[in-house]
Amino acid sequence: MGRFNLYDLVDGTAEIGYRVAQRVAGCGVATRALQDLCRIAREQCGLRTLRAASRDENAASQRVLAKVGFVRTGPTEVGGRHGSRYELA
Repeated sequence: MGRFNLYDLVDGTAEIGYRVAQRVAGCGVATRALQDLCRIAREQCGLRTLRAASRDENAASQRVLAKVGFVRTGPTEVGGRHGSRYELA
């Protein structure tokens, strides 16, 4: 149904990436899986800060990040397009 991963783990911080299959988009799968990944990252990996990025046109991803508690920290590029950085501390 999708993939959810942590990468670039350094000094208690990690980047988060995720993607869900189109057939389950809008069903809460991304929100629930991201909540679980964040919990595991903190409880089992000892991570304190999680970061993510989303293209500006990806409103669904931005909603998922907001639901989980991520806040926008500034602009960035994602795959050569304008986007935003997010952080969960």
